[in-house]
Amino acid sequence: MDIDTKRLTQAGLIGYIALVVASLVTGNPTLQLAADAAFGVTAILLGVVTLRIPVDSQLRYVAGGGFIIAGLAQFAEIVTGMQSVQLASTLFLLAGLFGYLSLRRQTDAMPF
Repeated sequence: MDIDTKRLTQAGLIGYIALVVASLVTGNPTLQLAADAAFGVTAILLGVVTLRIPVDSQLRYVAGGGFIIAGLAQFAEIVTGMQSVQLASTLFLLAGLFGYLSLRRQTDAMPF
């Protein structure tokens, strides 16, 4: 069975947003933990989808790697609770996002 990572990523983004809204409305720490985990999974999926863009550009690796490392750092932050790891996750997410936007600008490739 071939997994459609594009659809899985879109579903992950929708689920993540729903969990964030629910945790903000209820203040439930379990929902906050679930939102943090959903962010990690979604960031990794974004990285996988970005790395599959069929272009020959180093930006693909910057963007995809940034997303994947951001997701892994999010899980490390969940386990350790260290704010510095959370900051690293945010910075890697920004690197992935800027790399992705630059890649889109150069190639008009649209993976999701």
